[in-house]
Amino acid sequence: MKTLEALKNKCTAISKQIEQIGLDNNSHFVIDGIIDPEKYLNARYRILWVLKEANSETDSWSYPKKFKNKEWLYRYGKSIPTLRRIIYTTYGILKDCEWSEIPDANNEKSFEPLQEIAIINIKKIPGGSNSNNNEIQKAYYDNQELLKQQIEAYNPNIVIFGNTLQYFFKSDFDGLENTEKQYTEYGNAFHDTGDKLYIHTWHPAARGTKFTDKDYVMDIVNLVRNWR
Repeated sequence: MKTLEALKNKCTAISKQIEQIGLDNNSHFVIDGIIDPEKYLNARYRILWVLKEANSETDSWSYPKKFKNKEWLYRYGKSIPTLRRIIYTTYGILKDCEWSEIPDANNEKSFEPLQEIAIINIKKIPGGSNSNNNEIQKAYYDNQELLKQQIEAYNPNIVIFGNTLQYFFKSDFDGLENTEKQYTEYGNAFHDTGDKLYIHTWHPAARGTKFTDKDYVMDIVNLVRNWR
């Protein structure tokens, strides 16, 4: 119970820091982090997704609130590529299942594992549909201490970088500096420390003939199986 309460308190403090970033920049902001602390602590794996920025310049909002809102997930779970692949990949990892067993991203059953994860953006102020690399890198330097707080507080077993690892110092992640970079046949890079698995994959919204939902999802799911 103490661990859960301590994590909740850290999450609250981090959310206030993100809100302050928005206020300091006279801008909207997006609260990120753990969706449900209790479910996160009790999950099969503690999964952290690391993305660049939210595509939402018109308002401030919160991942924990959105991911707990079934009406919002019914509406956008399948139509937003980033969200769809996060849903499918998370479900496949936490349920340890095959592609044919993963329900559609607008099926309420597929929403359940979303409650057990954490998701963060490097840039806490929302952006547009195309990220600017220089802006993301600057956001990392500006938010480095906050990002390190999040990583340390969440203590994930599995970190999935959506084409974001290159913006970080490897020393931000426990054991990452001292492990060999390896590759799957699909082309995903990963670092296996034994205790933790770091996966550097394409952004979930990546498009192209090789980026089918099934290929994207199952390469990561199988990578976790081999690590386990």
